[in-house]
Amino acid sequence: MARLEPTTYVPPGSFAAPPVFTRALAASPSLAASNGARRSAPGPASRESCRASPEGRPIGVLALQGGFEAHATALRALGHEVVPAVPSLFTFNLPNDKVRELMGVVAPHVRLRIAGTRLESVGPLLITHWGFSGPAVLRLSAFGARLLHDMGYAYTVQVDWLGDVDEPAARERLMTRLIEHPKRQVVNAGVFELPSRLWSYVLLRAGIPLEKPLGELGKKHMDRLLDVLTNDRYSASGKTTFKDEFVTAGGIALHQVDPATMESRVAPGLYFAGEVLDIDGITGGFNFQAAWSTGWLAGRGAAIST
Repeated sequence: MARLEPTTYVPPGSFAAPPVFTRALAASPSLAASNGARRSAPGPASRESCRASPEGRPIGVLALQGGFEAHATALRALGHEVVPAVPSLFTFNLPNDKVRELMGVVAPHVRLRIAGTRLESVGPLLITHWGFSGPAVLRLSAFGARLLHDMGYAYTVQVDWLGDVDEPAARERLMTRLIEHPKRQVVNAGVFELPSRLWSYVLLRAGIPLEKPLGELGKKHMDRLLDVLTNDRYSASGKTTFKDEFVTAGGIALHQVDPATMESRVAPGLYFAGEVLDIDGITGGFNFQAAWSTGWLAGRGAAIST
């Protein structure tokens, strides 16, 4: 277990790396080159601060935003377990799929699955010019961040456009509307709460002419329509056209961090906050909150320790 040793007093506001972190810098040339004892302005991807107490005991605070691969060697040199980093909260890229022609359309409540896995998510889905986005997609990418990474971001997305309406219930609704309005064109059926452009797309995908009367829907068309509505399938390849993602999964293993103070249990005096920790949340501000909360705990823990 590494421990920070007392050093010469450093006036407030100046920077001196604790010996234990300096040793770690030596183990990581890329980190040492950009984060030596005489630190320049921090780069856009990271923030590190380190100060000394009046007693001369250095208090280290390390808070990272975004990736931290440049720091992983240094942290491992201190004895930390670093869970490999993978992207999280990304959208699904559907190359050359016609569904992208519906960009801007929002399906209010869908159920998404990744074929061959137990991954599942529900919520709104946004169709974009590159594929699928929206809360349901981002949540699913968070749940499956590591698994999708291991799959090389090549997978099949199963879409239930009706969300909580199962196939038997959907069939009953269609049959009721068919009996009530046999001459109404299927495009105007108004059976499910789907945007009109999406409903037209689903009909055509099922091979049903938009002007076809409801009363002329045979069993074959009915079965095909229900299959598209409740088990539509799309081949995804990659995260997005521009390889964007919002947060990183992975980081310092949480069992090596005191949750009350964010102090390292391996290198006392060194504190962690933000994405340097193996914490990532689903969409909705949870990652911001994790950064703010762990930052507050780390700062408070460092102050109290003086």
